[in-house]
Amino acid sequence: MTRLAIAGAGWAGRVHTLAASAVSGATVPLIATRSVGSAEVLASEIGARPVTADQLPGSAEAVVVATPPPDHAALAVRLLSAGTAVLIEKPLAATLTEADAIVAAAEATGAAACYAENLLFAPALDVAVNRRVALGAIDHLEVRMAQPMPTWGHFAEPLTAGGVLFDLGVHALAVLLVLARDDEPVALRARLGSSRDDGADDVGRVEVRFASDLIASIDVSWNSDVIEWSAEASSPTGVVRVDFQPDVTVEVNGTSVPVPHVDSEIDARIFDLGYHAQLEGFCSVVARRGGRVCPAGFGRSMLEMVCAAYASAGRDGDEVLLPYDGPRDVTPQQLWREP
Repeated sequence: MTRLAIAGAGWAGRVHTLAASAVSGATVPLIATRSVGSAEVLASEIGARPVTADQLPGSAEAVVVATPPPDHAALAVRLLSAGTAVLIEKPLAATLTEADAIVAAAEATGAAACYAENLLFAPALDVAVNRRVALGAIDHLEVRMAQPMPTWGHFAEPLTAGGVLFDLGVHALAVLLVLARDDEPVALRARLGSSRDDGADDVGRVEVRFASDLIASIDVSWNSDVIEWSAEASSPTGVVRVDFQPDVTVEVNGTSVPVPHVDSEIDARIFDLGYHAQLEGFCSVVARRGGRVCPAGFGRSMLEMVCAAYASAGRDGDEVLLPYDGPRDVTPQQLWREP
């Protein structure tokens, strides 16, 4: 039995707690937050003990870090330095300096530092990637993620937590890279906009140039009345489209193809959006059975691309070369607003 502590009792913490309840051999004895009081509600729902984050790992073998991004690094580095495995929610950290510290701590101790990009474990994306192989060299690739502005947790303070590109952009870029397969991103340019009183970005577009000269794009928005998460890749031989929300579908040349689905009393999105498979792989790694996980280094790469995009937007859409070699000790918002 793998004993997990969940650090964070907000939306992300609840999702990981649900996922853990569906993973055979996993249990959650601890829910941790900054103060015990804020952990009590979720802890009481699952029969766990509420603790403060500084009491971790306690009786847990591994910790899911689902706190706001500015809090990721301090907790993850402390746990990794003590040899405790961590699964860190996206985005990996608030700055690249913090991301570097997480990766360095894992390398120094050998403890598993995994990155929680759930969409990479979504069954629909697995199907789409397999079908995309038949397309050969693609000449079109786009990812779109639009939804209403979240009003809970750290999203209510986007200048601290980041804007829409910081939130949804890491999802979109991860899907983009997986569908691009072995093509290497070499540069990008971005435009961001804001209709918010606080000035945080709520709409953005990033164009990524690959080594093959493919120009792929992501569009992200918090201004939509409905949720639409989708991706499409095409070549002269065909088109593959995957939809993650509101419905889960994969189409090849306009025809739907089967996507694995699990009937369960647990929210189907836990399975459809990859949270179950992601946590199952992490628990297998913790139990030393091997498993499919996403390393923290990938999360750092995603944050580097996001920082490059904010830097580009701060320079009126100028192209920024990859890998990003700009400032690492500032937030993405600062790269945009204080270029």
